[in-house]
Amino acid sequence: MKVPWDRLRMNIARYAPMFCALIVSVVLLYIASRTRPRQPMFLDQQDRVGLKSNVQEGTKEKKSLPEPALGTGEGVAAHPIPLEDELRTMTNKQLATLYNDYLTNVQVLCRDKIRMGNIHGGGWDVCVDGHYKLKKDNCIVYSFGIDNDFSFDDDVADTFGCEVHAFDPSMNKDDHQRGKLINFHNLGLADINGNGKSSWPMKTLPVIRQDNGHAEKDIDYVKIDIEDSEWGALRYAFKTDALKGIKQLSLEFHIFGKEEVSRYIARLNVLRELYNQGYRIFWTHNNVVYPACRFTSIFDGRQRTRCHEVYFLKWV
Repeated sequence: MKVPWDRLRMNIARYAPMFCALIVSVVLLYIASRTRPRQPMFLDQQDRVGLKSNVQEGTKEKKSLPEPALGTGEGVAAHPIPLEDELRTMTNKQLATLYNDYLTNVQVLCRDKIRMGNIHGGGWDVCVDGHYKLKKDNCIVYSFGIDNDFSFDDDVADTFGCEVHAFDPSMNKDDHQRGKLINFHNLGLADINGNGKSSWPMKTLPVIRQDNGHAEKDIDYVKIDIEDSEWGALRYAFKTDALKGIKQLSLEFHIFGKEEVSRYIARLNVLRELYNQGYRIFWTHNNVVYPACRFTSIFDGRQRTRCHEVYFLKWV
């Protein structure tokens, strides 16, 4: 029988492309099944929270970890602050950049936070995740710096039934009871016990806690907005262990006056000590509402703010 070679060649030419495509597909599927996906080269914030890290350099001992609400392990500083000797070797630009970068990065994750008080100036954010949530009718809040805006204090008292102590010596108001739960004190927070500028009465945090019967009690939330006096007040609080038992700490950090290397170093020392005492940033934003807060840095030429609102959890 004679083989029809012409017809065979036509069939081969017709089906060869499909056959080759099938072979290529099989090979590609095999390669894909044997190849693992590459791991990403970065860690998202949730992964960071799960990492274990020591407190920053300079702390003598590693602190034990309480049962956290949001995960396991300590929060990791994206921009760790070196010891003062190393800070003094850094350039003006490096110090200014480190200060601003540290205050604008989150270190731990709070998945449930709420705004208490005015949505703009006067209001503050509160983490209500896990054991950080303010317990109904069983919580204590300190609020330093009112400036005639009680919206935060009123909201905390009305929503959670907290015992609130509000402090401000600049309002020309005597001590009084504001409603059932809010105690107003004509008193400022500082690093001295006595009269401060404008002859305002001032006290340190340990004395204030002692006066209110809270020296040995946990305080759920402390808000501090005292126009650049926070730095000295914090340094004194470190010396006296006055932050003991404070679960959430929220501050507006200021850097008023001329940009100076010494100012940045002093403030970075305070921020490092806050970290070493176990406080981790869970929320932060730049206050640009007030024109006095905005400026252009002479060190790095960037648009900056003199006012950072920063929120901390007692994490370790």
